[in-house]
Amino acid sequence: MNMRSLLAAPAILALAACAPSLADDVDLENVAPDDIAWIDESPVYPNATIAQNIASAQVFSKLAELVERTDLGATLDGAGPLTIFAPSDAALTDLPPHTDEALRRTLAYHVIEGRIDAGELAARIVEGGGSYQAQTLSGDTLTFRVDGDGIVIGDGAGGTARVTMTDLNQANGMMHVIDKVLLPAQ
Repeated sequence: MNMRSLLAAPAILALAACAPSLADDVDLENVAPDDIAWIDESPVYPNATIAQNIASAQVFSKLAELVERTDLGATLDGAGPLTIFAPSDAALTDLPPHTDEALRRTLAYHVIEGRIDAGELAARIVEGGGSYQAQTLSGDTLTFRVDGDGIVIGDGAGGTARVTMTDLNQANGMMHVIDKVLLPAQ
């Protein structure tokens, strides 16, 4: 066993303890410890898909249930590339009641096509004269702008969410964590 494998062992054991199916589906031995991101106590692996990381991260347990309920998992497990603005469980406490169809639209509203890291997102905001609009998988539009030293996302219902964690690489795209649920216009 080489030094890189030795250093990765604790993270691999943590993952195996919380999500054995991910350990079966993802090659964890070839992940450098510095490439593993952490959200609270949950590891996020760059060689796992968005769906796999959501399903295995304790901080996204409610989101994982909703993704499963709406069958959005196949999309988030696909080839991509996709960028998701993932609300944590704390953010999902603000989610109003939805029918399954409306819930699927709301969840798809958090995903855009392409792998867009925070630097590229900031560049698009500058190029747009202070804001950038992106079409989501739901067909609706999100508006991004810089506020202080962070990025804020405006939704169709007049709400905003702040990006609290950026650039979590995924095998099929990019994940950014947000503090509120984004709601499309009704």
